[in-house]
Amino acid sequence: MRPHLAILAVTVLAIPSSSVAVSGCGFGPGEASSGEANLRVTRDFGTVPMVDATLDDPTESDTVVRFLDQNAEIETSYGGNFVDSIDGYAGSTSGGGEDDWFFFVNGYYSEIGGGERKIVPGDRIWWDYRYWNAAYRVPAVVGSWPEPFLHGYDGRHYDTVVECLGEDSDCGTVVAALGAVGVKPGVESARAPAEHPDDLRVLVGPWRSLRADPAARQLEAGPERSGVYARLVRCRTGWRIEPFDSHGQPTGTLGQAGLVAAVRAGGDQPTWIVTGTDDASVADAVALLDADALRDRYAVATAAGEVRPLPDEEPEAGATGAADPCR
Repeated sequence: MRPHLAILAVTVLAIPSSSVAVSGCGFGPGEASSGEANLRVTRDFGTVPMVDATLDDPTESDTVVRFLDQNAEIETSYGGNFVDSIDGYAGSTSGGGEDDWFFFVNGYYSEIGGGERKIVPGDRIWWDYRYWNAAYRVPAVVGSWPEPFLHGYDGRHYDTVVECLGEDSDCGTVVAALGAVGVKPGVESARAPAEHPDDLRVLVGPWRSLRADPAARQLEAGPERSGVYARLVRCRTGWRIEPFDSHGQPTGTLGQAGLVAAVRAGGDQPTWIVTGTDDASVADAVALLDADALRDRYAVATAAGEVRPLPDEEPEAGATGAADPCR
């Protein structure tokens, strides 16, 4: 079964599955809402840009698929709810391939089809064509910064809480970065993460402190579990970050490194992780909280002054791979 089809099956069983063109219908566009939505289309985990478009004052009839159709050549199925092809790049899983289209709204993986998802002002919609076998479901990404903190999801705004488990200066920089884009977070300082399932959380601190949090601890399991193409590995000398490529293969290890990633635990709101293998590396991760570093990225690492988008397709010289990430 192709990605997303299980989600759609409940609502579209009676709809023919042949590809159709999206067309307008109904009784007019409906009432408009003041504001702007953005559309980005990329390939290969955001590394190849294809479309960048803006929609002013979306109406009640504007959906993710309609917006996409206005800015790209597309083919759809399941009553226009599932996108099969964008500008000639077709999902190939039905023929035994492992590349397909996925979309996020404000950094959330969409659990409903694009024909059902209404657009509201502030939405940042991101379609990406990628290899999915290593991590079919990526619940949350960082590539739509400053979303979801500014506008939330599906028209609902969520409070943001910065949980400070590291240096006060690092947490202050995170609060300042959020403030610069119009977000006023709550701040908590504690020895262990707190429970805020209905809030957007930003955990800030070295990994040895953040790993007590159940959502964050998914990062020790790799991309199939966390949706993040890296994992944190405990070694005799401390923690290391092990990046993975798009096929889920380790590309080496990063000894003194920072990481910015987003995860979800069940139905909780996304938790952003701003961490490092040691105290000094946390500051490097904090510095990545801006649009230039995060745009169209699933997650981002930094080591030796270099920003490393994740997945990481460049093996390290002498990479140890899965055999011994601590060597």
